Amino acid sequence: MSQVLNSYRHLLREVNIQYTKGANNDTFAKELKSIFRQNKDVTDPKKVSALVQNADNVLIFLKSSRQHKILRDQYAAIVLEQKKRIEMSAHRVGLELPKPYDPNSPLPGSNPEAAVADRVAKAFGN
Repeated sequence: MSQVLNSYRHLLREVNIQYTKGANNDTFAKELKSIFRQNKDVTDPKKVSALVQNADNVLIFLKSSRQHKILRDQYAAIVLEQKKRIEMSAHRVGLELPKPYDPNSPLPGSNPEAAVADRVAKAFGN
């Protein structure tokens, strides 16, 4: 009987950590309590053992998914956005990416119309 209560307490604690407190939703805790109440009259040792094993499996799944989320959040900061990764790869081999075109200031210190006319003239060899 103590194994059943132990599993129940651990499950309830994990559900409270992940769902009740985190999402401010007590639906999962209520459902867990109702499942345990439905099976409170089970006396067959094999059936009790199977139910406890099932509860322990659910507990392991919940703890593992929480740990996975923690690790994913921790290491997601290391994974860089695609543009930054491309820039770092280019720098690694000694290249630099071209500066993106900014229509508001095509060339520093000049007006946009003259810069566009200059680029067009250079492109067509005039």
